[in-house]
Amino acid sequence: MQFHNIYECKSGIVMSSIEEKLLMVQEEKTFKILEGVYHKGQKHAWNGKRVLQDLISKHGGIKELNPQQKQAIKNIFSIILQGELAAWKISAQLAAELDNIEAKMAATSQVHDEARHFYVMRDYLNHSNLQNVSVKLPQSIETTLEMVTSTNNMAKKILGMQLMIEPVALTIFQKVREANVEPVLSDLLVYFEKDEARHVALGVNYLPVILNEMSATEILSLLVWQIRLFKLEVVGLRELQEDFKCLGIDPEKAFSLAEKKQLDALKLLSSKIKMGNWIWKPAKIFAENYKRRIFTEDNSG
Repeated sequence: MQFHNIYECKSGIVMSSIEEKLLMVQEEKTFKILEGVYHKGQKHAWNGKRVLQDLISKHGGIKELNPQQKQAIKNIFSIILQGELAAWKISAQLAAELDNIEAKMAATSQVHDEARHFYVMRDYLNHSNLQNVSVKLPQSIETTLEMVTSTNNMAKKILGMQLMIEPVALTIFQKVREANVEPVLSDLLVYFEKDEARHVALGVNYLPVILNEMSATEILSLLVWQIRLFKLEVVGLRELQEDFKCLGIDPEKAFSLAEKKQLDALKLLSSKIKMGNWIWKPAKIFAENYKRRIFTEDNSG
């Protein structure tokens, strides 16, 4: 054996010099993709105040909803508003703390998007005369956002934001848009969805670079943290079941779509790491079993 042609990383995975070179080529492609995310963000940036006003004019104002629908919209989108604020903070943290320039560029692009999402959603809720509708943010949601915002671990922060929270937000946007309870909101969410879909690229493409330098113990800690986050998200979605139903959205279908978006992102991520695609399977097994248990309890209770 030629020892000078063998490399061992922190995770204990042994690679030949050829595999090491292939990994370097893959990472170079990753950096180009991340730079592209920044430029796409600049190209497709939209004026939030103008878009909102144009949509209000297009539909002759924001539709008057019944009290139950108002409460449902306020409950769901108060969570979204706090999620956008957290995403703004987290992407700013990533832009400041990531070492790779292209990853910084992608995170910086997301900072601008999340700031726009926050003020546009705030303005929409104010225009909707929902100020007097009281709402309390579920504890599970507060804990989820705090876990991702407060961690100093870059792998956890990226996994939590880009691959766990963003897919859930995308699901809510899609389902509310399809329900079309309020036309201005439905049209507005198209803009949000396009931006959020771009954000997932940072997690899918840059997290493998970090994972490839992590030890097996560090990766195990990440998986345990991920499962805890997943459980909190499920509890949060479960607390919104009646709000979803009020808007004509099937809660179980919404949960299944969120789960699929998360697992698809994790599967794509796992195809880019040298330890193989087993890493996303514990989350898949846990998600399927936990979902089955949650909805069995609801249907029997």
